[in-house]
Amino acid sequence: MATTPIKFMDVRFINPFIVSLVSIFKEMAGIPMEKGTLVKGQGRKLFSGYGVAIGIVGDVNGQVLYEFPENFSQLLTESLTDKKRSDYDSEDEFEDMMRSVINEMGNTISGLAITKLSEEGISCDITPPILYYGKEIQIIPKNLQTIIIPFQSNIGFVSVNIAMDA
Repeated sequence: MATTPIKFMDVRFINPFIVSLVSIFKEMAGIPMEKGTLVKGQGRKLFSGYGVAIGIVGDVNGQVLYEFPENFSQLLTESLTDKKRSDYDSEDEFEDMMRSVINEMGNTISGLAITKLSEEGISCDITPPILYYGKEIQIIPKNLQTIIIPFQSNIGFVSVNIAMDA
C-alpha cells in the first residue's frame, strides 16, 4: 500500500503517465511529443477518432483514456509499419492494423506508467485495454474529476485523460 494517500492531481500519480507517453512515442516511433497545459475537467467524451481506455486498480483506482485523432492514428500506423495506407491489400487490412497499433500504444504506455508508479511505492494493476472509435462517446463518467493532458507532435496531437475515484 502507498504510505501517503494519493490525492487527485498528485504529481506522483500524474507524472508517470506523462513521462511514459513521451518515452514510448520517442522509443517506438521516433516521434518527440511536447506536453501542453494540463486542464481539469469532469469526465471525458471521446472527441473524434480512437480512444483506448484502461482501468487502474490498487492503491489508486481510476481510469486512463488515451485519445488519438484519426489522422494521427493513420500517420502513426504508417510510421510504425513502414507502409502507407495505399500499400495495404485492402482498407480493412489497414484499419485492422491501425486499431492494433493504437491499442498497443495505450497498453504499452500504461504498462510503463504502472511500473514507474511501483518504483514510487504505489501498487497498481491495469485492466485490459478497451478500444473505442467514434465521436462524442462518454468514456469517463461525468462524476469523476479528470485531468486532460494534451501533447503535440510533428504528426498531430494526442491527449491523456486521467480520472481517479475519490
